[in-house]
Amino acid sequence: MIDLVDLFGTRLPRWSARYFPDITWRIPTTDKVAYLTFDDGPTTSVTARLLDVMARFDAKGTCFLLGTHAQRHPHLVRDIAAAGHTIGNHTYTHPNAWRTPDAQLVRELEQTTGILENLIQKPVRWMRPPYGRFTDAMRHWCRVRRQQCTMWDIGPGDFLPDASTQQIAQRVVRAIRPGSIVVLHDNLKAREVAPGALHDILERLTAEGWRFPSL
Repeated sequence: MIDLVDLFGTRLPRWSARYFPDITWRIPTTDKVAYLTFDDGPTTSVTARLLDVMARFDAKGTCFLLGTHAQRHPHLVRDIAAAGHTIGNHTYTHPNAWRTPDAQLVRELEQTTGILENLIQKPVRWMRPPYGRFTDAMRHWCRVRRQQCTMWDIGPGDFLPDASTQQIAQRVVRAIRPGSIVVLHDNLKAREVAPGALHDILERLTAEGWRFPSL
């Protein structure tokens, strides 16, 4: 039976990367280094738990934050930055870019950049399109604003209704390769799975000599 999560979360991104070289899908390296990323935060129910797990294993991550959530929880944005993690742009309201006018997308990207940079007092250099649905307008905006449009090459589906901690960890460990970018979620759908899966991933892979810096 075909594993649809593996197909759409890992195989399809790896195949697509060759056609969109301006987008970051993984970081070229031969070292045992991979990159953990977290979409949709910050949230009061998940963010602190993810930060605690990463601190336990001396790992860093890249958090792609929503402008609406950042405005609601500015202290969590500052906590992420203070812990040494990278902060990225995930738009203001998480729209489906394929069904949203370009002008609205640009407004959301600009608004979120302003909110985040005001909170962390540093430039935001990374952007991830919601649902991974990028457009030409978003790619152009990234080039102009010097933000790197960022996808992933391992998407284990921690937000899915039937996801389990063990299943998500196994998918990541099985698919990991040097330079991989892993996408997990800081949202209500993943709150029962993501922190535990992150712990298992880091416990298994750091024991094998893998390192996890931020982008």
